[in-house]
Amino acid sequence: WLGDGREPTDSDFRRYFIYRREQGLSERSLRTKFFHLKKLALSNGWDWPFTADDTPVSEEEPFQPPLMPEDIEKLIKAQHLYLKMERFFLAVSTTWGCRREEMARIRKRDYDDSSILIRTAKHGQRVRHLIPDVLKPIFEAYRPRQHNPATLSYMFHRICHKAGVKVEKGYGFHSIRRTLRTLLEWRLAENRLPLSLVADYQGWSKTTKGIAYGGAPMLGVYAHLEVVSSDPFAVDRLVYPVHPFLGFWKESPSKKRG
Repeated sequence: WLGDGREPTDSDFRRYFIYRREQGLSERSLRTKFFHLKKLALSNGWDWPFTADDTPVSEEEPFQPPLMPEDIEKLIKAQHLYLKMERFFLAVSTTWGCRREEMARIRKRDYDDSSILIRTAKHGQRVRHLIPDVLKPIFEAYRPRQHNPATLSYMFHRICHKAGVKVEKGYGFHSIRRTLRTLLEWRLAENRLPLSLVADYQGWSKTTKGIAYGGAPMLGVYAHLEVVSSDPFAVDRLVYPVHPFLGFWKESPSKKRG
């Protein structure tokens, strides 16, 4: 489609997507191609003929079941069996519900003895969190090195094996993310706190927040936490007391750690 030295036209881009659909490429894969081609076009100064409304929509989400709360509790309470690296990433996952891509981006420069910066994926907002006191020894003991998402998937399976948690099809760190969101929403509701705190806590994009908790993208854009509090950790201070998993880190045995 490219390679003859000329600038691609609107028709070239459209014919490409028609051709790939005829080849049987899934909408999910077409969505990935869409963003790759958009990046290529913009970096070369080519006209990009599509708008956000033209983005291919995945017909179904990948099968990623939630991990049962009792299994997450079991993982945390087996922390003495893990390597420092495994303990670190399990702490990050169970506390903030980070995606693999987000955990793979963490470097030592992203955190100090009090807070950590999470660079969120999927066009979300960067979020700086307070590090709970119970997790500070774990963060002090490990210096993150470069990982890729696939490595973190293998690590998740290794952690489950050590803790005696059966890994079903589709299980991964994202399974913890899904369970955390579900339980947090329930606990926020029980304590008469806004459910939208989940979106702020996990760094969702403003439009995603608006759709999920208000039914319209712009409701997330119009929301401004700084009007309510100037404290950059105000959300953490509301969420941590009702967090479903932090208490398990306090209860877990303090045996010799690797």
